Amino acid sequence: MKCKFCLAELEEDVTVCPACGKNLEEPAEELVEEPMEEPVEEAAEEAAEEEPKKKMPKALMITLAAVAGVVLAAVLTLAVLYGMGIKWKSVTAFFGFTEAGLDYKNSFTVSDKKMDKKADVVIAQVGNQTLTNEDLQVYYWMSVRNFVDYYGYYLESLGLSTAEPLNKQIYDEKTGETWQQYFLKNALESWRRYASLAQMAEDSGYVLDAELQAYLDTFEQKMNKLAIEAGYADGEELVDISVSKGSSMAAYYKYVRTEYMALGYLESLSDKLKPTAEEIEAYYAANEETLKQKGYGKEDGYYYAVRHILIGIEGESTKDENGKTVYTDAQWETCRAAAQKLLDEFLAAEPTEEKFAELAKEHSEDPGSASNGGLYEGLTKNYGFIKNFEDWYIDESRKPGDTGLVQNTESSVQGYHIMYFSSSKEKWKDQVETQVLSEKTSKLLEDAETQWPMTINYKKIVLGNADLTKSSK
Repeated sequence: MKCKFCLAELEEDVTVCPACGKNLEEPAEELVEEPMEEPVEEAAEEAAEEEPKKKMPKALMITLAAVAGVVLAAVLTLAVLYGMGIKWKSVTAFFGFTEAGLDYKNSFTVSDKKMDKKADVVIAQVGNQTLTNEDLQVYYWMSVRNFVDYYGYYLESLGLSTAEPLNKQIYDEKTGETWQQYFLKNALESWRRYASLAQMAEDSGYVLDAELQAYLDTFEQKMNKLAIEAGYADGEELVDISVSKGSSMAAYYKYVRTEYMALGYLESLSDKLKPTAEEIEAYYAANEETLKQKGYGKEDGYYYAVRHILIGIEGESTKDENGKTVYTDAQWETCRAAAQKLLDEFLAAEPTEEKFAELAKEHSEDPGSASNGGLYEGLTKNYGFIKNFEDWYIDESRKPGDTGLVQNTESSVQGYHIMYFSSSKEKWKDQVETQVLSEKTSKLLEDAETQWPMTINYKKIVLGNADLTKSSK
């Protein structure tokens, strides 16, 4: 099983990835994480009075996450992202772990001054792809920041304190592995995955989509503009503070471009990797008992995807004898007429799913889906929505493009739902497609690992320090 966000290898039935800290049951989109503060020097002989630190505004964090574009909705399909993965060889030898504990190095932390001196040193390579210490800081601190911000107040129960240096806290008592080594391992594995794909893309002659290339061509200007709007001198200062002291805008650009190349190339192979009907049936036949035990038998129903626009009922309400909020028949008719009018206008103009999504963003009063174009996917029978809503989408006669109205007298915001049926898929088939795609992608990347082995000079790896207390929730 692979994490659909960071591609890490996971145990079966894990719901939260320990590598990136993300909920595997959420849609595959990047979490917006709060940035780290500027690293601080530990060396006494180099200690100096620090300048006031700048806290990154939440709006800026959201924009910066968009700049990174780790998950490109316009480029990638959920199936490809979910299926990506690779079976990694043991990484314990890399750090020198043995049953007796760590036998090479228990800390990679250096002062800011030494970090600057070692920034350009290449510490890992895959084909023509290189990773310098400066590049590594981006992958490393993003790995740390994701984990710290996601788990927040639960960090202590996991044995991690934001008040202590990561290299001085033990992650695994049995091996002696520190939290710093844990995050460093994750960072290197993440780079290895994207670098191998980027190398495959380069060797195949793959060219970035014109829109993405145009974005990269203006990357520096966009970063500078973003920084100035947030009160920083330029993009360099923004990255220096929001990523790490040892990084730079050039390293951040390289990080973004590598992921664009890797994921864009994988998307270009989607037709080649997509399982055929024959492969799906063969996989099910070979794994039928296991799939049934996990609720993916052929009799276990469907996954549904629908869009909706909630038009809330207006006016004063009363309470019945059971304390339930009620409205008059006239109020309900006014609400229904408003919903019907919007639906009629949609059907008469441009009845596409894209147009419906635009209308949902503009008109829906459902805070849980309006910003996503009214989309709910992965729905099942007995999912937990109001009965009228569920009865509508599980109707066996439903087909993509169907529309209708559903009255809602149960939710906190009552009214009428304007419905749009997007798709349905048998649960077993969805699961098998995911598994087959994952295996085919793993094989593709395993072949790449053999063709372009990763070389690492861990003796040259250095990491800056950072104040984690400002990142925790």
